Amino acid sequence: MMAGCGPKIAKFFLFILNFCLWVCSIVLIAGGAFVTAEYKPYVDYLFSNDTILIVSWTTIGIGVFIFIVGFAGCCGAIRENSCLLKMYLMFVFIIVLAEPVLGILTFVYIGDIEQSLEDGMLQSINETYDLKAGATEAVDDIQKLFHCCGANGYSDYKNSEHLKEGLAVPESCCVIKNHITGITANCTMGAKGQPTYPDLVWIDGCVDASKDSIKNYYLIILAVAFGFHVFGILTMVFACCVINGMNKDGYNRNINRDPNSPAFGG
Repeated sequence: MMAGCGPKIAKFFLFILNFCLWVCSIVLIAGGAFVTAEYKPYVDYLFSNDTILIVSWTTIGIGVFIFIVGFAGCCGAIRENSCLLKMYLMFVFIIVLAEPVLGILTFVYIGDIEQSLEDGMLQSINETYDLKAGATEAVDDIQKLFHCCGANGYSDYKNSEHLKEGLAVPESCCVIKNHITGITANCTMGAKGQPTYPDLVWIDGCVDASKDSIKNYYLIILAVAFGFHVFGILTMVFACCVINGMNKDGYNRNINRDPNSPAFGG
C-alpha cells in the first residue's frame, strides 16, 4: 500500500478520471453505433461510397479501445502494478496524440459524406426509383424524415427513368398528405420534376435538409473526443503521480530492510 497523502489522492483522482473516460468511450461507441444503424440500410441506395460507415466504425473502434485502456488503468491502480500503469500511460499518450487527427478527419469527411449523399441519391432517383423496392423505400424514407424532395430539389425528378407516368414527384415529397380528397393527387400532378402545384411539394433538397443532422452527429462525437483529450492529459498526470508514489514507497521499504541503512545503525 502506498504511503503518503499525495499518491493516495492521485490514485483517487485517477479512478474518477478513468470513470469519465469510460463515459466518453461509451458515448463514442453509442454514437458510432447509432449512425451505423441509422444509415446502414440506406448506404447502397443513398450514398455513392461507404465514407459515413468508415467514420462510424472507426469511432466505435476508438471507443472500445479507450474503454479497455481505462479498465487497465483502474486495475493497475488497484493492484498498484507499476507495469500496468506504465502501459496505460503509454496507450493514453498515443490516444491523446491521435485525437487531433480524428477531429480533422471528422471535418474533412463531413464534406465527403454530403457529396456522397448527393451523388448516391441522384443515381437512385434517375436509375432505380420505382424499379427497385430498396431504392424506392430508401428515397421515400429520407424525404419523409427530413421533409425534402430530391437530392437538391424536386426538379431532380426530371430525369427519373422509372417514376410512374403522370407523376411529377413521389407522394413522399408532399407537404400536406391526409385523407382530404385530392390533396395528394394535386401534389403529384404535372410533368416529371415540374409539379403543377409546387406549393404542395417540399422545396428543400435532402442534401441540405439532412446536412444539419449529419453535422450534429459528428459534432457530438467531436465534442466527446475533445472531452477525452482533456481527461486523457489529466489521467496521464495522475498516473505519473501514482507511479512515482509507488516507486518511492518501494525505495523506502528497501531501505528499511537494508541492515546497512542508517535505520539499522549501519
